This record gives sequence, C-alpha cells and structure tokens, in this order.
Amino acid sequence: MQDDLPIFTRRLTLRPLTRADIPPLVEMLNDFEVSRWLSVVPYPYTRDDAREFLTFLESADPLDALGIEAREGLVGVVGISPGATSGLGYWLGRAHHGKGYMSEAARALVSHYFATRDADHLTSGYFENNTASARVLEKLGFIPNGHERVNSVAQDTEVLLKKVILPRELWEALSWKP
Repeated sequence: MQDDLPIFTRRLTLRPLTRADIPPLVEMLNDFEVSRWLSVVPYPYTRDDAREFLTFLESADPLDALGIEAREGLVGVVGISPGATSGLGYWLGRAHHGKGYMSEAARALVSHYFATRDADHLTSGYFENNTASARVLEKLGFIPNGHERVNSVAQDTEVLLKKVILPRELWEALSWKP
C-alpha cells in the first residue's frame, strides 16, 4: 500500500488534517445543515469534538479522512475507512456547496484508492432525501446495494441509509476517469 499524499486535482488538494484545521472544522460542522447528513458527527460540534477526531486520525489509516483544500482554504473532508466494508465518506461546509468540489475530490480519492489498494469494491451510503450526496455517488458509478436504518447523532434519531457499492471492474470500465 502506497499513499503518496497529498493528492492534487485541478482545483483541490486532498491532505492530512492538522490541529490548524480545528477552527474551520468546528465552524463548518457546527452547522446543522451539514452535520444532520452525517451519522457520527454530533451537533453542536465543539473544539473538543474536533480535537478528539484529530487524535483518532493519528492512528488511523492515512485515507480515513483527508482535508479538502481549495483556494479559499479548508472546505470539507473526504475519506475512505479501511476494512472489509471499505466505505467512502465525505462532507462539505455549506458555503462550499454547488461548486463541484465534492465530485472532484471524491473522484480523485476513489481513483487513488483503487490504484493503491487491493480491493475489489468500495461502499458508501447516503441518508434518504440527501439528493446532493446521492448525485455525487451516482456520478462516480456507485450502484444501489440495499438500505438500513442507522443512528444519526446530530439528529438524535434513526434515519434510512441508502447503501451503494462500486465494484472495481465497474470503476475500471468508466471512460471518464483520469
């Protein structure tokens, strides 16, 4: 496994998060319109939550969470959790929605993942009614793979998670990938 980080795209840099990212992480995740779509992120989101997250990342897989850096600074996070169910997760600060950043960042990370890992598929999911997230995954080639009820910490309730999968052979067959 070789993770040459950071990962560069036309407009973005995907890089490990640092303690300097605590203020923008708190600012972006302390917005219910962002945190409500994430399963394990609390709301309100505090500096202590950000510090705990960064401490966790110190011993995590390098691809577990990468900061998405644009010209205006940190705009969100994208990552792939390792293991048998390797899952793509991501979020953007609300001020950065609608700019195509997540499609660009996720495409670069998925490409890097399949180029550096011996995995036959990648999974992900999105909460019901999160049409923006569904669209990102659809553009990457993910296909439906069932659903389940999961807890949303921010919403303090169970929500419907629509599960998707991206087989390696489908990713390799896509004509648009870099």
